[in-house]
Amino acid sequence: MSVIDCINIKFADKKIERCSEKGTGCKLKLNASYEHSIIKGEKICNDRKICDCIIFVNYDNTLLIGIVELKSKHIDASDIKEKLTNGSEIALKILEECPDTCNTSEFYPIVLAKGWGRASKHAMIRDAKIQFGSERRRIITKKCGDSFLDIISQLK
Repeated sequence: MSVIDCINIKFADKKIERCSEKGTGCKLKLNASYEHSIIKGEKICNDRKICDCIIFVNYDNTLLIGIVELKSKHIDASDIKEKLTNGSEIALKILEECPDTCNTSEFYPIVLAKGWGRASKHAMIRDAKIQFGSERRRIITKKCGDSFLDIISQLK
């Protein structure tokens, strides 16, 4: 059984169809032609702040893991970092229950916003790093409506 199949079965009640947040109008596009699973942060964890979506995509036998926060207006760097950190911890727990069957895996903490406002806030978020197991990654900041796979391809 693939890691995506496992997630889709074990966490069926936590899944959502698209990574979007009601009220913000912000969403992350995903090419549905790849095997994937999208977990809603608040459905899988309600005892602490958590990111909006955790995305798992089997992209040519590489497991792409996206920890995604969607913002419309109020952007608080420490709040975003806490939500992404908690999301990465949950993603690791999911992978403990559904071991990665792909050749490799890659982790991407992403924040999408309608507008970034002050450059200093944007820089604080962009310069922050999120821990994922033994890996530390800088937060990726983009605009609402961007595509997950386009964001990843721009980084390679």
